[in-house]
Amino acid sequence: MAFPDFSDVEAGTPFTWEASGGTHALTLTSLGSDAGRQGVKSASLIHATKGRPEFLDVLIESAVAAAATNGKEIELYFSESVSATAGTGNPGGLSGTDVSLSSPDEIKAQLNFVGALTLANSLGTGVQRQRHCYQPACEFISPAVVNKSGQALTSTAANHKITVTPYYRRILEGPT
Repeated sequence: MAFPDFSDVEAGTPFTWEASGGTHALTLTSLGSDAGRQGVKSASLIHATKGRPEFLDVLIESAVAAAATNGKEIELYFSESVSATAGTGNPGGLSGTDVSLSSPDEIKAQLNFVGALTLANSLGTGVQRQRHCYQPACEFISPAVVNKSGQALTSTAANHKITVTPYYRRILEGPT
């Protein structure tokens, strides 16, 4: 008697948003408290043979210029679109380019909250990291970061990165 098929997920190729050297541009250096910044729109999340990702593993990395109050956050949102064109179909009026985000506290209400990097005062000005799981609804995403840390972010570009790893569903045959 054959056992039923089952499913699993497998990691796709990670991509990043960084000031330089990443897959896409997002410059967070010296971003002030209560300020926002948007990044370049991603390439298609849809894999040629695996289809749409089941979920995205999102790693946020950043550092503040002076130790933040424990529990303050650096917020991450995605603007999702069905269009590959940078400025087309983006919620929040995002341009899909690496520029400052005007009125971030108003605009973020139209975006999808991914999660926040909740800062620990005891880690001071070192790079802090936090992971989130996100399920995309559209083929393209643009990140928007809102700094609610109470401090400016560091001026060191290498301290700021968003890494996204797509995970795709696969069906496996059960043993016979």
